[in-house]
Amino acid sequence: MACSRTLSADARTAPTLAARALALLGRAWRAFVAWRMRRLTIEILRALDDRTLADIGISRQEIESLVLGRPGERMRGYDAGWYRQRPGKGQG
Repeated sequence: MACSRTLSADARTAPTLAARALALLGRAWRAFVAWRMRRLTIEILRALDDRTLADIGISRQEIESLVLGRPGERMRGYDAGWYRQRPGKGQG
């Protein structure tokens, strides 16, 4: 007599402990790499002189908020519709 055992769909697709640990390590590694790249970007921008920073449109005080993604701390606001504005249109 043969014994058959059926697994529910959840049991067949449930990740193993090793798979969950590997996924966690992968997320941690990606977070570390992203953090390190942000720190390197800040270091590179801090190494530039004030004139070069002005040429690319940021001030020294804005570097961290720009890189770390805190736009509310920026001295100037970002106009998301800048590309829609045409010089000379709607004036006069």
